Amino acid sequence: MGTKTQSETGYTPFVPSILQEPDIKVSKVPVGHAYIPADTVIAVRLENELSSKKAHKNDIIPMKTVDNIIINDVVVIPAGTEVHAFVVGARKNGLFGRSGKLEFSVDSVKTINNVTIPLEYIGEKKAGNDGGAIAVAAVVSVVGGLFMKGKNISFPAGTTFDAKVVADTDLKVSLDDLASAMDPNKPHGVSITLK
Repeated sequence: MGTKTQSETGYTPFVPSILQEPDIKVSKVPVGHAYIPADTVIAVRLENELSSKKAHKNDIIPMKTVDNIIINDVVVIPAGTEVHAFVVGARKNGLFGRSGKLEFSVDSVKTINNVTIPLEYIGEKKAGNDGGAIAVAAVVSVVGGLFMKGKNISFPAGTTFDAKVVADTDLKVSLDDLASAMDPNKPHGVSITLK
């Protein structure tokens, strides 16, 4: 008869909050660098209709940022920047009043200097069904319920959603050089020097 572990007994000792470890978040951004803070909310807009009737898993969803994202008076992500988003799961409506289902993910957006900013948003919306109509149809005829269809999910073009930045994200530039690095007239990308 050995001693029982904490998980076997279900007993959890009380530890006063003053003795508990604080939940400290440590930023990985180098001191003096510009960054976009975690939990910054970025509004994104659908460019085309998104519907459970037409969507398929892994479809790319055309979305763009709604507003400029500005750090220290410098635009780092202009309004209208493409956002990486895709369908995670979709199901059309069906018989027996089965509603459509649509899940999608908003993953990232890039800054002017080509830094990928990780975003977090998983959207899921299930269309309702008319439970009363199904109940009435079931009383009238079991076969009648076979022909009732649920609703598809549909978001019209222009619908906006909020996504948030997952973690403090280093913009790979010092605060002093931020304006120069984010100059939209300055070429950004892979630089090749030929001799």
